[in-house]
Amino acid sequence: MTIQFIAVETSSPSSPSATISLQTASIFLGMIVSVSALIGLSVKISNSINRNFHIILQLEKEIKQLSADTERINKLEHRMDLYLLEYENRKDVTQMVLGQLDQKIDHKFKRLLFYSREIQRFLQRDTNFQIREYEETKEDE
Repeated sequence: MTIQFIAVETSSPSSPSATISLQTASIFLGMIVSVSALIGLSVKISNSINRNFHIILQLEKEIKQLSADTERINKLEHRMDLYLLEYENRKDVTQMVLGQLDQKIDHKFKRLLFYSREIQRFLQRDTNFQIREYEETKEDE
């Protein structure tokens, strides 16, 4: 429903006059609502972009921190590998030394056994010396 106004000119024809109809008022109000809606939408988009920008900055800081932590972890792993290698080398050297000691002890024991048997034979042959047998008994624990 449109209402029409008829404008009546009461003043002189030389003065400018503006007439506002309901149609022009509704168009003007529609434009104001549209502009305010566009401004609200642009503010909302701007806030969203700002929030995403701050999230990206935080992620970038966290990535830098993680990369620094990764470098530290790699250095620690390298040091740990060196310690493990040193441990293996020390273990091998210790086993080698213990093996040599075991061989020396076995050799000395065999020589001592040989000498003791020689003495036993000498004593049995030249004297009436009797050798007692010695048996080692082990108790089960």
